[in-house]
Amino acid sequence: MVAPQAPRRSVGPLGLTFVVVGGVVGSGLLFAPLFAAQQAGPAAILAWPLAGLLLITVVLVFAEVSAMLPVVGGLARLPTFSHGPGVGIAIGWVAWVGYVTAAPIETQAMLEYASNEAAFDWLFVAETPSGGESALSLPGIGAATLVLVAFTALNAYGVALFTRVNTALTWVKLLIPIAVTLALLTHFSSAPIRETGFAPEGLMGVLNALTTGGVVFAFLGFRHALDLAGEARRPQRTIPIALVGGILICTVLFTALQLGFVGAVDPAELEGGWGALERGGANGPLYAILTGLGMALLAKLVLADAVLGPFGAGLVSTASTGRLAVAIAQNGLFPRAVSAFSRHGVPLRAMLLNLAVGLLLLLAFRDGWSELLSFNSGAIVLSMCLGPITVVALRRQVPDRARPFRIRGLPVLARVAFIVVSLIVYWTGWDTMIKLTIPIAAGAVVLAWRVIRDPALRRSLAIRSVVWLGPYYAGLLVLTLVGRFGGGLELLPSGLDMVLVAGFALVMFEWGVRSALPADAAAAAVATVPESARADP
Repeated sequence: MVAPQAPRRSVGPLGLTFVVVGGVVGSGLLFAPLFAAQQAGPAAILAWPLAGLLLITVVLVFAEVSAMLPVVGGLARLPTFSHGPGVGIAIGWVAWVGYVTAAPIETQAMLEYASNEAAFDWLFVAETPSGGESALSLPGIGAATLVLVAFTALNAYGVALFTRVNTALTWVKLLIPIAVTLALLTHFSSAPIRETGFAPEGLMGVLNALTTGGVVFAFLGFRHALDLAGEARRPQRTIPIALVGGILICTVLFTALQLGFVGAVDPAELEGGWGALERGGANGPLYAILTGLGMALLAKLVLADAVLGPFGAGLVSTASTGRLAVAIAQNGLFPRAVSAFSRHGVPLRAMLLNLAVGLLLLLAFRDGWSELLSFNSGAIVLSMCLGPITVVALRRQVPDRARPFRIRGLPVLARVAFIVVSLIVYWTGWDTMIKLTIPIAAGAVVLAWRVIRDPALRRSLAIRSVVWLGPYYAGLLVLTLVGRFGGGLELLPSGLDMVLVAGFALVMFEWGVRSALPADAAAAAVATVPESARADP
């Protein structure tokens, strides 16, 4: 495995856009319309464009800095240019905790859907006491291992092959939901809306749909484009198109699907309100509705999509998690050898490390894998907090650096984006945040061990730039404890809680920007990424 120490720039606008779409449109598509409707009723239709609008603010700030500095593993690498390796290590570790769980989660989801068919019921052995997930059987563990190995193998032969496979899968993952949406809209009726009213739970219902209904978290797949930015052709054009275009495509698709779902519900099922609406059995609500409408063939296609969706999302996750591990190694937390690229231009060592960890997680959580979901979503959202701060800091540190994609009104937009990220973290709730504290503490132990073994790493951390992250995390932890989401004590009145989170975020934003590296240090770091990297090789 000799090979180039740099990635190949072979991902175009369509390929990177489909990385975003492929990461967003997964197995959750089958249940998200139901979960959102349970929280907000027909007003769930508003939750999707609202979530898209919120996430666009975050996407835009990442687009500017990623187009200027298209590096591998952008989520972890970009903060190092403005705040030094210490912040990059902290953010990279938190992101990796979320990323490395993604492929095992998608694998189990795919096998769970497949096991609904009698021919594959051998994959699982028993239901949990809650009647939810089943435990993987020994043959099921073998099947899951083969799937995880397949994710790595398909990625090992180069990013060009990966994007071709992912693009083909994403077309299928898009066409089936589009067909389902059109079919549901042809049977649209306003009767369910007249039965309960458009917004039976008011504004709080819409906000709960964003969080408890999983609307916001459905969009987080956009992050994969950041990790593959270093392999994009003409990144100044490709990255903004992929990030913004991918979010807009998914917003339109999810909104239309939600509208079709709401209009196809039988009013007789709403006697207990939208919150009591049933899941529709093991195959999900869309399957149940389509079957009830006599569309058996389309219902079967939904089941096929339920397997293809997680497979595609797992494939994308494996690619981006490998790039993130490279960034963490370059920052100094993982051994430097992890950052090597193979002769096919892919980070094979990093992907093998992630495969080993994924297999361990698969074994550890074979009968309780939903616990991984809280780490996945909470960690990934938290790791996005540096994007808005980094882009503003770099405007001050390196004002003369060419910015192929430049945002107008950045100071305002970046602060709004930071508030959005902080609110999403708050909405994840206390239960998730307290669990996330465990791997964060473990990361601190790993870093301490690395610092003891490598004094040069200790001198390079730029501790002054790291300090503010502690109070930021502690503050969010306290706010989730006294807040109204996910096991919080509900001590804060509705509405006031989000005002407090926004105010806290603005204070921490200023501290974060002021903690950035001196201009000369940032300029030296930025200079390591040649501006010629913006052009096609």
